[in-house]
Amino acid sequence: MTHPAADGVRFQFVTQCPRDDGCGVFVLQMLTGKPYDQIAGMIDWGAQTNHYTTWTELRGVLTELGWQTGGLRKAESWGDVCGVAVVHVEGDHFILYDADNGIFYDPGQPDGPDLHSRLVPLNYLAVQSPENGV
Repeated sequence: MTHPAADGVRFQFVTQCPRDDGCGVFVLQMLTGKPYDQIAGMIDWGAQTNHYTTWTELRGVLTELGWQTGGLRKAESWGDVCGVAVVHVEGDHFILYDADNGIFYDPGQPDGPDLHSRLVPLNYLAVQSPENGV
């Protein structure tokens, strides 16, 4: 694991470990700075006890919080991902990627963020903060 220089880190890292669910909620927690329980409370889980999310749920939360999102884009490599993005990777997992600084925020790792990832991106959603356009 190669940790980035502190001045390049935009988001506070949060791990989902030892849980195997909740990656999408943890990604939104890192991205927005909102508490896990607040974000999880914005999703209708129905009878579901595990916090497994879909793009629809993640986009709904981001929209409700005032974040701008582009369309869902396909990614064949990390070079395809632009800006700050929520990325769906192989293994049905979500991570946050800051392509501007080359920093991966993978909640499935016990610590981070990292400058490298072995995960394979499938698609991504570029996002912009309501406050500063990041």
